[in-house]
Amino acid sequence: MDLSTPLSFLFGTEQYVDLRRQLVLLRETIMNYVYRESNQHIICSGSFGEGVAYPGSDDDVMFSLMNYRVVKTYREATRAGDVLMVPSEFSPGYCRLLDVKGSYPDNSICTIHDMPFVSSSIWKQHFTVEGQHIHGPCQSGTVGTSVYDLAYCIPCYTWPDIAKDWVIRERSYSWPSCETIQRIIYNGCHVVPIGDADSPYADHEWRISFSVAERTLMHSFNHAQFLVYNLLRLTLKKVIAKAFPEVLCSYFLKTTLFYTAENTPKQLWQVHNLESCFITCLSVLYDYVDHIYCPNYFIPGYNMIKRKINHWNRHQILDILRTVHRFGVAGIIRLSGESACLVLSLSATLLEYKLDREFMFSYHLLCGLVGINFFFNTLPHENTVSCMLHLYKFWTVLECNPTILESDFKFIIWNKGKFSCCLKLMDQLFTSSEMNKQDYQLYKTLEALLRIGYRGDVTTGKLTMATYLYMVGKTESALYVIRQLLSEYPPYIIDVSVDELKAQAYMDVMCGRGFTMNYKIRHAHAPQYRLFEDFRNVFPTPLKMRITIMDE
Repeated sequence: MDLSTPLSFLFGTEQYVDLRRQLVLLRETIMNYVYRESNQHIICSGSFGEGVAYPGSDDDVMFSLMNYRVVKTYREATRAGDVLMVPSEFSPGYCRLLDVKGSYPDNSICTIHDMPFVSSSIWKQHFTVEGQHIHGPCQSGTVGTSVYDLAYCIPCYTWPDIAKDWVIRERSYSWPSCETIQRIIYNGCHVVPIGDADSPYADHEWRISFSVAERTLMHSFNHAQFLVYNLLRLTLKKVIAKAFPEVLCSYFLKTTLFYTAENTPKQLWQVHNLESCFITCLSVLYDYVDHIYCPNYFIPGYNMIKRKINHWNRHQILDILRTVHRFGVAGIIRLSGESACLVLSLSATLLEYKLDREFMFSYHLLCGLVGINFFFNTLPHENTVSCMLHLYKFWTVLECNPTILESDFKFIIWNKGKFSCCLKLMDQLFTSSEMNKQDYQLYKTLEALLRIGYRGDVTTGKLTMATYLYMVGKTESALYVIRQLLSEYPPYIIDVSVDELKAQAYMDVMCGRGFTMNYKIRHAHAPQYRLFEDFRNVFPTPLKMRITIMDE
């Protein structure tokens, strides 16, 4: 069975995957520009950063603290905030950080053999705020319905000695390329605050993180490798994790694919050969579980599953992998207990939808706006000047990076920014009890933004305008806008959820006619209208008891 078409629908076409990766880099560029004076370099990591996330996925962000630095020798420690990396004698891939300059607060220091080391556990507690909880090396929390993980880490600008063999080891099939390897070395690594659970110094150790390097490798994947990785994740989610939750994780699958790509010829990785590629990766994963040894890709001496696999679950996981290996994708269906859903997604039934590339690109692009929306909704909310300044900075970044995205899509994101600013301005205005000269200027600014964004998509601009009109006492005008919205609401609206009828209606009207994505967004996109708790003052009083505030 040709898997490339149904899998591309589920996980993204090659064109969309490339766009999703560009979105990651754009979002990161914007965030670092906005917060460029904070001594923090923001890195989009995890599934979102690697371009394999879907709506509902967690949002992982690393904050690389630029006023600190990890060095490998005393000679390199030349400034305040420098710490010396002392490799762990108990577990490869972990280290302790020696405060050689005495620049860290006393309450973050633990003394081992009369030497001051920075405590990883105290470090995490320092950055944890109300509403967050510690999850591994991260602070976890929620914004609306989105879950995020924040990791406050320290950069190491030189490649660690323990991973030097990765740079020079022989690669028979030239993956990754020399250029990719050099880029990875140039970017260095980070240390994140978590120790090895088996170490007597677990509370004081740090793990060497290669998240930026892994993202670079993931972005270098061709489409066949991307689809196989998602098939492996599907196997984990639908089959293995149901029987053994939290035993294997997607990081092990990513490592499996890295090693397999490095040790197999490029000719294997073709979209018409997905089943064979998938089976090859399963064989590698099977060996890892069988020997209870999954070597870290950069530090092979670090066994990542030594505490995950035991003799009891090992045999049962091997049985699952044997079944999937024998039957391929059909094995996932056989074991998942969700055959109807998977057959619909992975069989010829899906192909009968005849969803062309233009529709799939439109569909996945709209899903890709989730991360951009999350960024705008978390911008500082202090005052209007701040809001407008952030929006101006955002537009400046877009103009300075013409190669990141086509101008048509830049305009779409610009509209998203205007919508966020409108909500912030409205919330500020409706909090004030008296009108003054400054408020009058805010009203004028808000009305200008509302008029510009009125037709940014099918629903958002009109609903925001109607809310504003109602709140300023123009009830009839607000009702007129709502009636206009309802009368013009087309049957071919698409969003992150879409059925066959809507997809076909969308294709009939929007595809194959030369419409730009901006036009499609304005006439056929109805995103969820999300108002977070920060915008409580925007709600009309009679509706406050009926509107669900997305703060859980």
